[in-house]
Amino acid sequence: MFKQSLAKTALVLMAGLFMAGTVAAKEMKIGLVDVQAIVAQLPQTTSIQNTLKAEFEGRIAEVQKLEKDIAFNQEKLKRDGATMNDQQKKTLQGEMEKQMRSYEQLARPLDEDYRKRQAEERNKLMGLVKTAIDAIAKKDNYDLILNAQAGVFVKPEYDISNAVVAQVSKAK
Repeated sequence: MFKQSLAKTALVLMAGLFMAGTVAAKEMKIGLVDVQAIVAQLPQTTSIQNTLKAEFEGRIAEVQKLEKDIAFNQEKLKRDGATMNDQQKKTLQGEMEKQMRSYEQLARPLDEDYRKRQAEERNKLMGLVKTAIDAIAKKDNYDLILNAQAGVFVKPEYDISNAVVAQVSKAK
């Protein structure tokens, strides 16, 4: 009797779970975006690159000149070191050490500043991309938007990357 009652209860519970699952299941609208491809296609990306290049042009040129001077002196020491006297070698090595210190003092802050500015600009651009994705998802009633790297295979009709590029391209 107890076993029969338990079996009926289990059957009723399982049927209830299946029905609840069926009722809860609805068709979801899923979209996909390739954020890396979107950023690469945006006109703002080129604009940002040009802005950063102009902003850091003088400092980059100064560091590149130091690199060339150091390479020239290293080559000179290598090439002419055997024919130089001790004083000439010492002077050249001292000059190279001075150039290396200058290089370190200029290159590291330049790299840090450049990376910081690049991150700032990238974050602004990613904000525009996120806003565009949200707007498209809301307008077209998407339930879920995934990054392209999340899917192994996705049909092209689910990819909304081109729509995001079009919308962000219009933004300033």
